[in-house]
Amino acid sequence: MSYVKMLTRMTPSELGRRDEIAAALVDFVNGTIMARGHPVQPDDDLEKAGVDSMALLKILLFIESGYGFWMPDDDLVEENIHSLRALANYVTRRLTPP
Repeated sequence: MSYVKMLTRMTPSELGRRDEIAAALVDFVNGTIMARGHPVQPDDDLEKAGVDSMALLKILLFIESGYGFWMPDDDLVEENIHSLRALANYVTRRLTPP
């Protein structure tokens, strides 16, 4: 699903929740993974920012502990993990009942 389609399907409360999740992810990544003086923003490309596979695993563990589910391998695609906002979109979709 494209980013634009995903946004048009979210309600205002889901968009607010997504932004809260994105902020929590930014705080976690900047506080535990990134070097001081090199913070990431929600829409930054994580690979270009230097987030490697070990750092991504830490982020996934943070999601598991904070939101109660593990991200399955099939969902570890560029669309879901290229930025912290993309991860927040994914988490929001998983937490929203169908």
